[in-house]
Amino acid sequence: MPKKFLQSFNKKAEQQPFLGLVVYAVLNFLRPAIYIILTPFYLYYLSETEYGLQDILVIIGAFFMILSTLRLSSAMLTVYYDYLDDRAKLKLYLSNIFSFSILIAGVVGIVFLLFGEWLFQSLFHSDLVQFYPYGLIVLVSALLFEINMVYFVYLRNEKDLLGYVIVVGAQILLTIIFQFSLVIFLDLSVLGLVIGNLLGNALVLMIILYREPNLITWKFDKKMISKSLRFSVALIPYLLIYWVLTRGGKFVLEKYADLSIVAVFALLLTLANIIIILVEAVVNAIRPFLFEIFADRTQSLQEGKVSLLTKMIVNVPLLIIPLIILVGSNIWLITSKTVYHVIEDYITVIALATFMLVYGKLFYQQLVFAQRSGVITALSFVVMVVLVACFYTLVPTLQIWGVIYATLAANVLMAILFYFAAQHYQPIKYSFRNIILVPLVFFLFLFGIEFICVVHLHLPRSTFGMVQFVIMTMIIVSLNYSSIGEYKKVFLTRSTADM
Repeated sequence: MPKKFLQSFNKKAEQQPFLGLVVYAVLNFLRPAIYIILTPFYLYYLSETEYGLQDILVIIGAFFMILSTLRLSSAMLTVYYDYLDDRAKLKLYLSNIFSFSILIAGVVGIVFLLFGEWLFQSLFHSDLVQFYPYGLIVLVSALLFEINMVYFVYLRNEKDLLGYVIVVGAQILLTIIFQFSLVIFLDLSVLGLVIGNLLGNALVLMIILYREPNLITWKFDKKMISKSLRFSVALIPYLLIYWVLTRGGKFVLEKYADLSIVAVFALLLTLANIIIILVEAVVNAIRPFLFEIFADRTQSLQEGKVSLLTKMIVNVPLLIIPLIILVGSNIWLITSKTVYHVIEDYITVIALATFMLVYGKLFYQQLVFAQRSGVITALSFVVMVVLVACFYTLVPTLQIWGVIYATLAANVLMAILFYFAAQHYQPIKYSFRNIILVPLVFFLFLFGIEFICVVHLHLPRSTFGMVQFVIMTMIIVSLNYSSIGEYKKVFLTRSTADM
């Protein structure tokens, strides 16, 4: 595309931050939500066992991503701002981090090639979960994704809206096209899904290198690399712990149940994870605005504006919960396979358990900006110990309910610990009404409606789903209606300085 067109497009986006925010939020939601969007496709073409296997492979892929580049993309989130006033150094930093990510990915790939098969045989109960070919393909795909992620974060920090749309949009579309083609036309089932994901990531890397022909360098700036590694490596224990917190339940469940039970829980968690994906999309869209305010040393901290931005992080996910419960209570409309229909019994409680993680995400941002990765790791380790203890106490007898109860307890503990630590290192004046009261009222009404419909009136779960959807949507919209004008006022300004 012509350079003048790109500059003109991004200039217009800068003049209309609210529009850019929406685009970023949508793309940040769609990229990880591919597996959710394609769920009806998976349920139709895969057996219960194959769907369980597919979900286990997704978990493995998430684990590989944590180690594949020592998570240098996370360093780009904050170290980027150290070079904000020097474009030449900023470009040099991008080139160094991107290239060093490739080098690390190669080393990590060799390590897993040597020990991957042994690791799979030691960890997984089912003989279907094999390193060759599934694990190897997932590994390479994870390596490519994390390399690309460095550039994704750079574009987002740059507020290069068009560039972000091109590369992230390409990944979404290519993955969907390849997975559809390989499963429907070549009948490759789970193998087709993992290959499709690999091809999507590989082609996006080619697009990045085409856009940035001088991106690769082997002359590293030791200071830049060292500074980034100090931050990113310190986060790896937290990310591993977070992997256990969000995905470890399936891993433990696989040891005590067959893949068909894992498939049921996978579908349940797929719906619940929409909450987390949505809040991460909002966080990723808001973060540059939020961090710019934090980084501006020439003005006093605009606590009101920061509070308004963080209010979105807590309240926006509440809008999607009634829809998630509606779908979960009427899952028979999506799949005729009766084994999945039991998720209607779990959907409200897992929505609450998942929502509690939103608070951890919120307070985590404060600690990340303060570069307190050590504190994040230490507190997360405490939470993980509690979670694992709950898993091995509850899952063997309660199975799916055991995972849900353990997750709820861990997420509540994380919210409490992160809050006090975050307020110590990067204080924010929160509104009690927006952060605590609104969610509390929301869930009290939700469980009250469930009790009346299901327990008292003995109505079908499908009816409860429709009733709560109407009532809860009206409640959350009414509680946030007055803030719409405030959001527009904030994001229609041209910069955070004008907020």
